[in-house]
Amino acid sequence: MRVLVVEDSATVAKVLLHLFQQEPGIEVDLAKDFATARELMERNRYFAALCDRCLPDAPNGEVIEWSLAKGLPTIVLTAQMDEGERSRLQGLGVVDYVIKENRFSYQYAVNLVSRLKRNQAYRVLVVDDSQVARKQVKDLLARHLFQVVEADSADSALMLLATNEFKLMITDYEMPVMNGVELVCRVRERPGGDQLSIVGLSGQEEVSAKFIKYGANDFLRKPFFAEEFYCRINNLIKAWELNQQLWQRANLDYLTGVANRRYLMTQLEEARSLTEQNDQSLSLALLDVDRFKAINDQYGHQVGDRVLQALAKELSQSLERFVIGRVGGEEFAVVMPGLNGDQAWRLIEAVRRKLTSAPLDLGDQQLAVSFSAGLCQAAPEDHTDELLRRADEVLYQAKEAGRNLVLLEEDQ
Repeated sequence: MRVLVVEDSATVAKVLLHLFQQEPGIEVDLAKDFATARELMERNRYFAALCDRCLPDAPNGEVIEWSLAKGLPTIVLTAQMDEGERSRLQGLGVVDYVIKENRFSYQYAVNLVSRLKRNQAYRVLVVDDSQVARKQVKDLLARHLFQVVEADSADSALMLLATNEFKLMITDYEMPVMNGVELVCRVRERPGGDQLSIVGLSGQEEVSAKFIKYGANDFLRKPFFAEEFYCRINNLIKAWELNQQLWQRANLDYLTGVANRRYLMTQLEEARSLTEQNDQSLSLALLDVDRFKAINDQYGHQVGDRVLQALAKELSQSLERFVIGRVGGEEFAVVMPGLNGDQAWRLIEAVRRKLTSAPLDLGDQQLAVSFSAGLCQAAPEDHTDELLRRADEVLYQAKEAGRNLVLLEEDQ
């Protein structure tokens, strides 16, 4: 990702370049004047631009309008700001402005570029019966590169939430049939509804308590300043990202990214309870990389780690419907609700054949890898520990039978 910084102060440019170097995946081109910026733009494609408001050859912010006309998200660098200029810049559609005061100001600008990069992956639902109000919110979100979907009623919003994944919903209070607070209640009652961040909007200040009390994460009183809007939205997104990081550290294996043993056991117990209630089948597979110690001894532990990562990736892609976990060392487990033993065996056998049909691509080398697997189908009285024990016994037999083999418990 390439960023253009247009700044005539060598000191400021040096500070920004140093801060950007701390951000992985971002390259920076520096231009000390408008003419240099135009030359760089002819040669490169840029993700965003940081533009000084006053340059020797563009004293009245001409570079800002030029950058916006090129379709670049633009952050303004300025030594001073008054209300008139603030309104003008907001009207032009800049991402934000940064007062050139100290290192923290420049760090804010750099963080904002990284924020824009991540925002591209986030979908936001805007709910309001007023087309004008929806457009205002949509335009603000689009400046920060969010994907925006509109709904003109609470019913339309509920239909969209049922078929699409959103990170954030912004809803007005005053809507016909179902108001914003009632919509929030309905959303929170739905499975997974607690994973959605919600902001309520209203011209009535007393409505704020209702929104928060019934499940909204935040509230904005209309009319609002763009700066306040962005602060609230960015804080919610950052909180969501932090929660995701904490969840991943608690539940995912640090090396392979699949479920860790604790989370896998939780999911296995949940699947066992649900299948028991619904009288459905449940199968469990334990997989073990064949001769993994020999791989470590011959190629080193770094290659061994890459083998585990590649296998986890292959399992995740081939068995994306199911929960895959690393239960220890080179051993993985797959929880397969809805499949009986024969169905599970055919699926794992297909994965084994696919894996052994071609060597694993480890980047700088390729390595032939296989696995052995033991499967069992849950009985109504089985506990999770018993299921693991039985699958482990069958896995041991597959190893004893020569490896690179998938065995089902009833095959014994």
